[in-house]
Amino acid sequence: MSILNFIKNRRTIRDTKRDSINMDDLMELLEAASYAPFHSKEEPWQFIMVSEEKEKEYYASKIVDSYERMELTETYTVEKIKKSTEFFKTYIIDTPMHLIITADHSENEKKNLEAIGATCAFVQNLQLAAWEKNIGMVWRTNPYIFDKQFYKEMGIPENRKILGALHIGYINSIPKGTKKRKHPSEWTSKLSQNISL
Repeated sequence: MSILNFIKNRRTIRDTKRDSINMDDLMELLEAASYAPFHSKEEPWQFIMVSEEKEKEYYASKIVDSYERMELTETYTVEKIKKSTEFFKTYIIDTPMHLIITADHSENEKKNLEAIGATCAFVQNLQLAAWEKNIGMVWRTNPYIFDKQFYKEMGIPENRKILGALHIGYINSIPKGTKKRKHPSEWTSKLSQNISL
């Protein structure tokens, strides 16, 4: 399959098998993804791997704590909170692998933007490379990425910025179709169309 078809055919995968991800495969995919372009002297990305049962239980519990701390469930009934918590914990534990995505973060706005751009390019590389090995993933940017206490509980220093998490597993089923994209002419313009030259 050509790279153009890979880009167009890749899907966000929410239905994965419970089989553990082969670590040799994962390392190969991460190494390939690391060829994303970056501006800094060293790669700006770092990932925290969550794959063991005790790690997933801890991760899930800290996300739930974060949501409560951020008062995201304050309008929920007790029953809804219980069901949502059980569902979320089951999802985290049943999904074979989670990668928490972080990028360099400093007081330099330009460097921060470059680090985020490079790390996003890495993630797209990873998703495309994984597709070849029948590995799918969901990239989520849940509210806990803004919770500084969550950072501390996950051992993430202040000079890192969480960009979300990848929830990863071998593909069980592929969603049909995808969102229709606008034609490039709808979001591309010539400079001379925007200003008088």
